[in-house]
Amino acid sequence: MMKIFSTKYGWFILLAALVLINVLASSLRLRWDLTSEQRYSLSPQTKALLKNIDTTITVDVFLKGDFRSSFRKLRNSTNDLLNEMKEYSGSQLQINYKSVDEMFTDEAKDFMFGEVINELRMNGVNVDSLNQTKPNFREEVIQQMMSDSLKSLGILPYTLEVQEKEEATTQRVIYPSALVKRGNKVVSVDLLSGKTEYSRDPLTGSLVTDEAKSISNAEALLEFKFADAIEKIQRKQKPLIGYLTGNGQPMGPETFDLVQTLDANYLFQLVDPNKTNVIPKDFAAVMIVKPSIGFTDSTKMKIDQYIMQGGKVLWFLDMLHAEKDSLAIVAQTLAYDRGLNLDDLLFKYGVRINRDLLQDQQCDLSKLVVGNAGGQPQLADVPFNYYPLLNATGNHPITKNLEPVLSLFTNTLDTVKAEGISKNILLTSSENAKFVSTPAIISLQELQTIQDVNLYTKRNLPVAVFLEGQFNSFYGNRASAEMRQFFTKEYGSFKTKPDAPTQQLVIGDGDVVLNSFTKQEPFPMGYSRVQERSFANKTFLQNTLEYMTGNAGIVALRNKDVPLRLLNPQKVSDQRLQWQLINIAVPVFLVLLIGFGYMQWRKRTYSIKA
Repeated sequence: MMKIFSTKYGWFILLAALVLINVLASSLRLRWDLTSEQRYSLSPQTKALLKNIDTTITVDVFLKGDFRSSFRKLRNSTNDLLNEMKEYSGSQLQINYKSVDEMFTDEAKDFMFGEVINELRMNGVNVDSLNQTKPNFREEVIQQMMSDSLKSLGILPYTLEVQEKEEATTQRVIYPSALVKRGNKVVSVDLLSGKTEYSRDPLTGSLVTDEAKSISNAEALLEFKFADAIEKIQRKQKPLIGYLTGNGQPMGPETFDLVQTLDANYLFQLVDPNKTNVIPKDFAAVMIVKPSIGFTDSTKMKIDQYIMQGGKVLWFLDMLHAEKDSLAIVAQTLAYDRGLNLDDLLFKYGVRINRDLLQDQQCDLSKLVVGNAGGQPQLADVPFNYYPLLNATGNHPITKNLEPVLSLFTNTLDTVKAEGISKNILLTSSENAKFVSTPAIISLQELQTIQDVNLYTKRNLPVAVFLEGQFNSFYGNRASAEMRQFFTKEYGSFKTKPDAPTQQLVIGDGDVVLNSFTKQEPFPMGYSRVQERSFANKTFLQNTLEYMTGNAGIVALRNKDVPLRLLNPQKVSDQRLQWQLINIAVPVFLVLLIGFGYMQWRKRTYSIKA
């Protein structure tokens, strides 16, 4: 009886069990992340953020098409992350993969071309002649207009070399970006941004971009980038940032990109502490950028009490007056003290900015006169050691996986003892640096010795420090009864220490967040006009502001690492045949073995016994 039951109903029971397992698998989502770095797991901060999404958010990813392996890996990692995020969002996250051409309809392209044609005709340009002499004139104009539109959204192009044949390569422009959209709000995500890694070419010995490692760094930041974009697009209220004026702070075209950057994610307001009673507590943080006039005790006390009330301050300071413009007139100039009168205040908080100028072999290039021919000055692009490229140091979330930051005429700094204050060095010089102390003479003749490693012997000189804790007031035992009463009236109390920890950023360079400009246009902050590339100044500022005034837990996601596990080329060569046999012969052998075993089982089970 048991044998009849097993043969008659066995297959039915097995089929029913398989159907039940599939139904349970579709309703229950089980996944084990066995990677040491938890590559496929979301952080608790991201999960909480996704579960609180209150309306549909659309993510358009512009990685559609055929790419080489490293970019396919980036696309797959992006896809895995977004699908994981979609699960936790309760399907409030909608994901689309597009090419940038799909953003522009034929009608939009015709409109863009028509606008250009009308403008050219108004300026007296013979458009018919252009159409005849340039067969691809319409396509070129539309491509340029599309590129400008994409850049305005934060979608940046990347030139990818594609090997068409064995020896021929062509260039293809791609846009490794995404747009996060909620209603009429849009936030762009640069999928490729991250620390660029370099390796030496074995033939030439020159440094070349290590694409695999660079993209691995970009992958490590994917969760932070999308979580940060989703958090910003859902904000009900933007933090208010104050920009202190009244002490010679710049307010011209050199602040264009700073204002644009702040305006994108924050409310922004000027405040002159010399003319106001106090710095309002409504400011989530205030910025003090490159002042050139000394601070009075009254203004310093207002800054101090703002900090004691829980306020946060970002200091971008040039202690010495040093500008490149002076070198256009004479071959050397003297860098002198600005007399900002801030040393005592900063010392109390735990930092001292030195009266020196950093010189670094790792620096930007500058156009300088190197000779004269036929009565005309000869310009050349030469390393300018007073424009150091600062390295991110440590594992602080603000600077994790951060590219170098461009600085100009930079002061080094030291930390000093301050009770209850933690100090994290964020930016330093390279391992080949030196400094000149006051009186610092800036001379173009020094550029002739920039390659002499025996002169550049200082390593990792600190330039930027992040201070965190309950600061002690510099005026705790200095303020008169009248001043105490004044701040008690304005703030409700005069404090000698904040009730909760607060933060300050101190950098020995005021130009880090400013931009260069010409009569025609301003450039982004951190942009090298000679190298025609942007450094990480803007990212550094954005990370710092977000950490200090936004969601520090989201910024902490920058600490995630995605190690690149590359195959050993020597072992691949030596063991090629062994692994080919294992991958090809072993599976075939296992199939044959299982088949033989199955046939033997059938013979024993169903053979007719005499």
